Amino acid sequence: MSSMRSAALSLPILLAASATAGAADPEFGEIVIDTDFFVEQPVLFGSLTDGEQHVVLAGRDDDHQQRLAIYRIDPHGGHEARSVLSLSPGTNLIAYDVGRLGNRDALFFIEPGRILRYDLAAGKLVEFADIRTIYGQNRAGEIVPLNFFRDVNQDDRDDLVVPDTAGYRVRLQDPDGNLGDETLLQDSSSMTVSGGIVSFESRPLFSGDMNADGLADLAVWRGNTLRVYPQLPGSRLQGQPQVVPLELDLLSEAEIHALQTNRGTVGRSGTVEKLIWSIEDLNNDRLPDILTESIFNDGVFDKRNEFRLHLGRRDGNRVAYREKEDALLASEGLQYGLISTDIDGDGKKDILVRKVQLTFGRVIRALLSGNVALQLHFFRMSDNDDYAEPANYIAKTTVRFSVSSGQVDIPAIKVADFGGDGLQDLMMQSGPDRLSIYPGVPGDSLFAREMFEMDIKLPRNGDLVAAEDINNDSRADLIIRYSAADGSELAHTVRLLLARPSDGSAP
Repeated sequence: MSSMRSAALSLPILLAASATAGAADPEFGEIVIDTDFFVEQPVLFGSLTDGEQHVVLAGRDDDHQQRLAIYRIDPHGGHEARSVLSLSPGTNLIAYDVGRLGNRDALFFIEPGRILRYDLAAGKLVEFADIRTIYGQNRAGEIVPLNFFRDVNQDDRDDLVVPDTAGYRVRLQDPDGNLGDETLLQDSSSMTVSGGIVSFESRPLFSGDMNADGLADLAVWRGNTLRVYPQLPGSRLQGQPQVVPLELDLLSEAEIHALQTNRGTVGRSGTVEKLIWSIEDLNNDRLPDILTESIFNDGVFDKRNEFRLHLGRRDGNRVAYREKEDALLASEGLQYGLISTDIDGDGKKDILVRKVQLTFGRVIRALLSGNVALQLHFFRMSDNDDYAEPANYIAKTTVRFSVSSGQVDIPAIKVADFGGDGLQDLMMQSGPDRLSIYPGVPGDSLFAREMFEMDIKLPRNGDLVAAEDINNDSRADLIIRYSAADGSELAHTVRLLLARPSDGSAP
């Protein structure tokens, strides 16, 4: 049987010597959930019954059987978690998600040919919708969370979005909480045949008002074009795409496939690979903007890349993009893991990008020392809708690894609003079991130089630390999972750190 340990106390917060006098210490209430299986999947949250908040965990037990469990936590600041469901999902259940229909959350599952909803009150699965998907057979491996219930048309209502071999199948939710008719987004998936193996890929979906009618449309990127699916009145979509050419010198789909399979006439050395990194509204004008990434391959240990911003501009009743970038983020090293988020609360997306140096000498020194220097560069979007260099804020940390064991220790790094003041804070791992929090500040500085430090048991893989507002109080909370590298006992454990007002009162 699983057990739940809770701590109705603030975690120890150490005020750094450089902190501003009178600054309020961040406080967190801790809930520790001990399960009887290895928690291997990201944690999902939802209010699956009225007035209650739930945590959904999944993984495998000691016999490698898949497990899924639901725990109830107090959304009003309590410190108790209670098991309400534990099951071994059959191989017919392929994936799961928590979605919101009307004013209630629900736990959904995909199985071949249909969507099921778990009725928590009745303790059983009930059929929700018939649908064709790419998942046409029972699974042979893990059950995984897939984000198939999500808001794709920017109306704050979750929609049903599932990939199929013919393209995405989408049902938009209407204001009454009902799902509309299914639309097949034609040409939104691609098929490749390699070595006798047929595979299908669905491009990421993007949204924005592409035709100046006030409705958010959907789009996918295909080679040097966008395929746009206009939203129609009545929570409907047009299935036949409108093709928007992009004069951005992007690789074609054939070139991308040749690079991925190391075949064809496209060689790596001395080439430039230019791809779309993301399409989203960065400057808060309801028009989707494009970030491209150019990778320069000058040798095995000599790679660098650049990110370019191309703002979406209205050209009659469509969106157009200029060939010349509106901002350039260049680096002598390799930039990766770019994240866009509004740090300073002005409605525009700022950028965090990680940076490492990949030269032959640095690689040799890293192998000898067992660590790699990692820089975090933060760029604030200016009033002119661009990103100026150098970065507005730079932080440094280290990735450690063992050549003998292959273990890589990745520091935890998160940007989120832990204080509920509308400004996002920088949380960085500063020791094996210590986090430093740099408060967000308005303006170009982005973060304060002073910090607060917090002692907490951390995983060796910092990517297992997530930040999310669990209890809807406008303050980000921390979710900490562990892996086998942290020991069997911790791999069964999930820690929830709920941010609280600085006076220690319940939310």
